[in-house]
Amino acid sequence: MTTKEAKPQCNVAVILPTYNNQPTVAGVISEVLAVTGHVIIVDDGSTDGTADVLSGLSEITVVTHERNLGKGAALAAGFARAAEMGFTHAITMDTDGQHLASDIPRFIAAIEANPDALVVGVRDLSGSAARRKSRILRANSNFWVWVHTKKWIRDTQSGFRAYPLAPILELRLKTKRYDFEVEALVKAMWSGLQVVELPIDVRYDTESHSHFRPFQDFALVTHLNGCLFAQRLIMPASLRRVYYRKDFYRKPKRQVIQELIQGAVLQESGSPLAFAACIGIGVCFGVLPIWGFQMAAAIIVAHKLRLSKPLVVVASNISIPLMIPFVLYASLIAGRLVLTGHADWSLWHSGVTLITVWDYAIEYMVGAVILAVVAGLAAAVISYLFARAVLALRRRYRSCNQAPTAGGSSEPSRPSSS
Repeated sequence: MTTKEAKPQCNVAVILPTYNNQPTVAGVISEVLAVTGHVIIVDDGSTDGTADVLSGLSEITVVTHERNLGKGAALAAGFARAAEMGFTHAITMDTDGQHLASDIPRFIAAIEANPDALVVGVRDLSGSAARRKSRILRANSNFWVWVHTKKWIRDTQSGFRAYPLAPILELRLKTKRYDFEVEALVKAMWSGLQVVELPIDVRYDTESHSHFRPFQDFALVTHLNGCLFAQRLIMPASLRRVYYRKDFYRKPKRQVIQELIQGAVLQESGSPLAFAACIGIGVCFGVLPIWGFQMAAAIIVAHKLRLSKPLVVVASNISIPLMIPFVLYASLIAGRLVLTGHADWSLWHSGVTLITVWDYAIEYMVGAVILAVVAGLAAAVISYLFARAVLALRRRYRSCNQAPTAGGSSEPSRPSSS
């Protein structure tokens, strides 16, 4: 008799990061306690009497920062304490009173239905001028998260979320302030976490005010988006999927390299032929004499041909500073051989004039184009053979693991039931 597989038990805590929210923090805690008794509040260095309010509450767990470290640091501290206390998930809310504790049961239901997903509350920002400002900031953030992930999330700035603690604590997150929630969302999606969106309402008629600093925090978010965009551009998806997880650095290096190679060949490119095309085009544009535009041109061609842009960008970096002298010299010799019909390995002749400099420039330009084509084709052929070899080894590995047992059955033996 087969029994129905039980759903994993979800232990949920509500984490409330707070900083100088004395007018509203007690009311928010009271509303949350009416729904759940699992409340962790992180006092991020408040100086307005918030600590005095919290000291009179015995039903909650309080984590205190001696000085203000930022919302991201407060959330990270709350996640760590929740995991220590045995919770599997954390619902985060702001303590300025804009979030409604009555939505917590809906978050818990979403967690139970999708225990491995990150649940994001989607605020209704229609109406007042205060909400109009939030709509503008949200639209900008939504756009950049779409650029980074190619997935449209309707409220990437919402602080009302539910996090699965194990995968979130495994992420390497560097930001500490308001940019933390965007970084956590993007890197969670890069690592494979599903995002579930949950419509919620908000209220802006509270006594508290936001501590978002228009210039400093916008600059932090802009810097983060620039870094994430660069990483999205140059890092293959297979690398981004594992690079920001802490267990990436605990695995043996040989296993890591094997996984990255297989990921680049099988996941990022899709086929050995596409993988070879990515490497060949990248190498070709990396050698072409269009200094300053090599990577941009390679990206445009990759986009037109629907190839993996990160793989093409990685391959186009053949013209790194260490390689530039060799590329220049090889281009010069190749151009001289084609234009003059004989190989001259010397670099300089006596009596250098503007005419000889011009001749050198022509020889280099012609040779660089020839070298780019030849190097690109050679790289493509080698990459294709390499990708085929990787696939063959992978198939052989799978067939060995699925080999029939001595009894002639490929199914693993099962213990007999008494």
